[in-house]
Parts: sequence; C-alpha cells; structure tokens
Amino acid sequence: MEPTIICDELFMRLGDEDVLVLDCRDAMDWERFEIHIPGALRMTASEIARDLGMLPDDELIVLCGTTQDCADIRRICRVLRLRGRNAVCLAGGLHAWVTGGYPTERHARAPSHAHR
Repeated sequence: MEPTIICDELFMRLGDEDVLVLDCRDAMDWERFEIHIPGALRMTASEIARDLGMLPDDELIVLCGTTQDCADIRRICRVLRLRGRNAVCLAGGLHAWVTGGYPTERHARAPSHAHR
C-alpha cells in the first residue's frame, strides 16, 4: 500500500511552498468535472514519466478523480517513490475532497476543434 495523506492534512498544507499537488485524472474525468484543488498541477502519467526532472523537489501529492479503485494513482506514486521522490496519494482522491467540502477552482474546458 502506498503512503497516503488525508484531505484535512492537505487542506492545512495548501499554499505550502514545499508541497505540489499533481492532478493525474484522465482527460475524460478532467472534462467531466471542471474543478480541481487550488494550485494543483495537471499532469498525465506519461507527462510525469517524461518530465519528472522538471518537477520541483517538493513533496508530491498525487490524486485521482472519481474512480473507487485508484490503482493508476497508486502506481504513479510508486514510480515517483522508486525514482527517489517524496510522493503520497490523496486518500479518496478528488471525490473525497469535494464531498468533504474543501475548496476547489474551476478550470477552463479544452477548446473544441472546429473543422474548417
């Protein structure tokens, strides 16, 4: 089992310059729920693998969307930890954050591509 952080603890640490929230929801989940944790950085698993060296040396809080399983997020945390990064999973993901009444921000929808 990968290390986790509960919503209360993350809420207390929002704005801490040594903490970075990585929102790793898939594109469909990102579009369906147009909210995110304030200050979260949206990165897919492939972007994390490719750009890991560009991330600051902060504690990384990884979250998933609304699925109950969250196996993909635990896998991302495990990979980050194997690469020497301090990474934990947000217990319950975005669903727990929203149902707990914690603050969110709206994000812009991806532009639709019109045919010319």
